[in-house]
Amino acid sequence: MIRDDEIGRIVAVDTAQITIELNKDLKALIRSTYEGNYEIGCINSYIIVPVGDNRLVAIITRVFLTEDSELKKDKTLITLPSTRRLMKATLIGTIEDDKFSQGISVFPILDNPVLITSKKDLDIIFSNNPKSGDNEDPGFCIPIGKSVIFPDYDIKINPDVFFGKHAAIIGSTGSGKSCSIATIIQSILEQDDVKRTNIVILDTNGEYRSAFKIQDENGNWIDALVGRKSLYIPSDNNSSDRLVIPYWFMNADDFTRLFRAQPGVQRPVLIKALDSARNSSSNLSSCFIVREKIISELNSILSESKLRVFPAPKNIIQICESLSNWFTLDNIKNAYNELRSYYPNLPENDLNDILGSIKEIIGNADNKGYYNKLDICKVEKISNKIQPLLSELIISPQLNEKISLCNADTPCYFDKQEFRYQSIPNSITNIEFGYNKARENCSTMLLRMNRLFEDNRFDFLFGSNSENWGKIENSLATFFRDILGLASSDSKITASKNGAVDISIPFYNRQRKGASRSNVVIVDLSLLSSEVLENVTALLGRLILELLQHLSDKELSGINRGEFPVVLVLEEAQNYIPEGKKTEEESISKQVFEKIAREGRKYGLSLVIASQRPSELSKTVLSQCNSFIVHRLQNPEDLRYFKEIVPGIYNQFIEQLPSLAPRTALVLGECIQAPAIVNMREANPMPSSKNPKFYHYWTSSKVNEPNVEKVCAKWENNNVEDLKNGG
Repeated sequence: MIRDDEIGRIVAVDTAQITIELNKDLKALIRSTYEGNYEIGCINSYIIVPVGDNRLVAIITRVFLTEDSELKKDKTLITLPSTRRLMKATLIGTIEDDKFSQGISVFPILDNPVLITSKKDLDIIFSNNPKSGDNEDPGFCIPIGKSVIFPDYDIKINPDVFFGKHAAIIGSTGSGKSCSIATIIQSILEQDDVKRTNIVILDTNGEYRSAFKIQDENGNWIDALVGRKSLYIPSDNNSSDRLVIPYWFMNADDFTRLFRAQPGVQRPVLIKALDSARNSSSNLSSCFIVREKIISELNSILSESKLRVFPAPKNIIQICESLSNWFTLDNIKNAYNELRSYYPNLPENDLNDILGSIKEIIGNADNKGYYNKLDICKVEKISNKIQPLLSELIISPQLNEKISLCNADTPCYFDKQEFRYQSIPNSITNIEFGYNKARENCSTMLLRMNRLFEDNRFDFLFGSNSENWGKIENSLATFFRDILGLASSDSKITASKNGAVDISIPFYNRQRKGASRSNVVIVDLSLLSSEVLENVTALLGRLILELLQHLSDKELSGINRGEFPVVLVLEEAQNYIPEGKKTEEESISKQVFEKIAREGRKYGLSLVIASQRPSELSKTVLSQCNSFIVHRLQNPEDLRYFKEIVPGIYNQFIEQLPSLAPRTALVLGECIQAPAIVNMREANPMPSSKNPKFYHYWTSSKVNEPNVEKVCAKWENNNVEDLKNGG
């Protein structure tokens, strides 16, 4: 006897795909039960397949008719073909002990009955139950929208899974990606038990400020959600709250990519100069600065001696005399003697003895000031005099606990002018390539370096008025407190050297004035030069990852690994995490975010990737995402690419993506109980990503014309206050 809730039988099983033949009595494709009338055969609706004690859940992906004709022996008998109504469905999960889980462990057999989903089944699938109150295991508790097929049910995600294993929000332009990001974050902040979040949005289109702040009647921006503070950091150089990332936060790789230093000569010169500059500007003992100077000059002598011919001998004599005069200074001799405590194996001969021996080897100049050519024997003698001292000094010193050396990657302050005009030239002389040839090889790097230092578009990095930048203490910690939305510390993190308080670094000023905690930090990169977009996004990502790695040391941080989770939202990620061949000049931001995608979860760093062109996005980053919110996708290349990323059982759902309406999305992955087509919640307030109203503008009798003069004056870095309203 057929059950009241039975709608058909299985006639084919193909791994996760099943084919169902509907019962003949379903003439109108409606089944009436005590719970009401149910429509049969709606695409994306659920069906139940009982197998033993389990109830398999499947989603309908296709409904069709077939005709079967029957051949009779009696040729005179006319028989009409019979019609079969079939459905195809994808098995997505199992209900066991009133709990739903994705995946299946048993398969149905032929002629297995297929049932409609009851209200109890839907409650289990959508987890429409009160929260347990267990914050250690929140379950599916953050509503993001409603089911298109079952509009009475909220679609909820598990925040620990959605953020803990990375997520991607993709779709063509205008399909609702920005609104989805905004509404998910807003939904989290609306939860009564949420007290704090650490969410950083890298906003390349300047859309998100209006999603978390609103303008009052006086034009001032105030927080949109009461008690949920957000921090907006613009990239406009004319803003007093602008983004500033001091150049000394960059590591050697950052400088190499920014200055486009080529391998061979340029990169060794740059890294050596960074190493020297950081040590010279730090509170390092003077003996180590003396060490750097001696190593630099001795390498210069070796480099010149290998040239052998004019003017090499004369250059060596000049270096020796300059170094000898410098070494006669009492403070230098004292520093050299202090150096012996860290290098107990230094040769007995002091530097003056070595320099005197080198001058004797070269000999005197003739009446015209020319020196004899250095033969191989003399070059070898010079090397033998220098190498014992040089070999000892270039090894790592035996340091005590109070002294540590900076290296090219250490984020400690150094003076950019000293770096450019002292450290770089000294580093060039150290390269065993000949000074003139080394300088010639570095010319393109030096030109780019000069341009970046002098171009006011890059003031956020190098600062045209950065004389006081080095006066603040704990600049790195202050920056992290600001960029992660932490409240000001009562410690000396916000103090400054020499009592300086007027520092042109907005993040320092905000913290010094007593910044309160911010749940969301919006870093507006829309006005940032495209030339450095990859460098800046990579720098921010790397700094946050490395901070979380250092926080893993509980003795220093006071917390365990992963106990300070951070969400990093990457808007239009294809612009700085491109897919491409691995080359020497591969995008630095791609390298950084691929590393975060692979390793960030261990330290509590989550990525939310937003992109309108997934085919142009790094496959490594996208494949590490376990949760997807997919809006309309129409480009065949994007559809094909996305199919390669997700499991094959979702292919039937992906075929629907080109026809999705705005604000509608396919949600799938571990973050959600079951894959579903969702009407996403409407963000309130909305991000600044609305479609332009062309016809309204064309037909309106009165519109507000833009103040082009004011905008251009600010753009040109002129005084806006001198312009009257209306220009």
